[in-house]
Amino acid sequence: MGYTLTILGCGVMGQAILSAIYKAPKVTDSKIALLYPTHIIACNHDDASVKQVEDLVKEMGESPNGITVSVTHSRNNEAVSQSSVVLLGTKPYLAEKVLDGVAPEISNKLIISIVAGWTISQLQSYSKKVSRIMTNTPARYGYGCAVVSHSTETSTEDKTLVKELIDRVGTCIELPERNMDAATSLVGSGPAFVLLMLESMTEAGIKMGIPFKESLQCATKVMEGTTKMLELSGQHPSVLKHQVCTPGGTTIAGLCKMEDHGVKSGLINGFQEAADVAAKLGKK
Repeated sequence: MGYTLTILGCGVMGQAILSAIYKAPKVTDSKIALLYPTHIIACNHDDASVKQVEDLVKEMGESPNGITVSVTHSRNNEAVSQSSVVLLGTKPYLAEKVLDGVAPEISNKLIISIVAGWTISQLQSYSKKVSRIMTNTPARYGYGCAVVSHSTETSTEDKTLVKELIDRVGTCIELPERNMDAATSLVGSGPAFVLLMLESMTEAGIKMGIPFKESLQCATKVMEGTTKMLELSGQHPSVLKHQVCTPGGTTIAGLCKMEDHGVKSGLINGFQEAADVAAKLGKK
């Protein structure tokens, strides 16, 4: 370890990645240890947001790899000048203003961007070395998913560093940038859509007479168990779905009723709408 990572905009997703890196298990391999920062500077916009990150770091206790964190606001230039790697985590509409403000300091440094809608080409106006990431809120707990795309100028060493850091969020998948808007929907927005399904399952249980606490517990474990079954079996969701159905039974009756109400098409169209909006974010 031996470099400083600056996070410009340490909000919900910035904090999720900070947490994942900070809490990474102790690294014993000296080569891998060099991929981790010794210091992280989190830059936010006011005292309230600074305190939020400070409270998060305090709550996590000491980093297994000895990473230290400082939190500031209104000192972006100083923070970027001290860093080798910059994680851009601002809202899309603020990205241009923030990047313009640190343009001299960020040139030629590795930019890891989690800003929805901002393309590699746009980010390369500030530095040619860009890794574009889309991840999600479960990253804070180490159960996230991240999709990454790299600029052609990003070195093999930088790609290795990005993968090691982003792997801490859970699962990191490399895809061409043309898939990034879809990843923004599927990965970034996906948890909200899953939570809507969980909420619906819980309320269905309540409607049928199961108390809230037990209904939520059942819905959560059904979702967790089904996902793990799919992952471990390696089978297509449709195959596993039909294994639950018996002729004239309860499951097929429920599935047909859901199809009558367009549940599957509604989900597909919801994901598509999120992807379409993602494509427009960087253009505003």
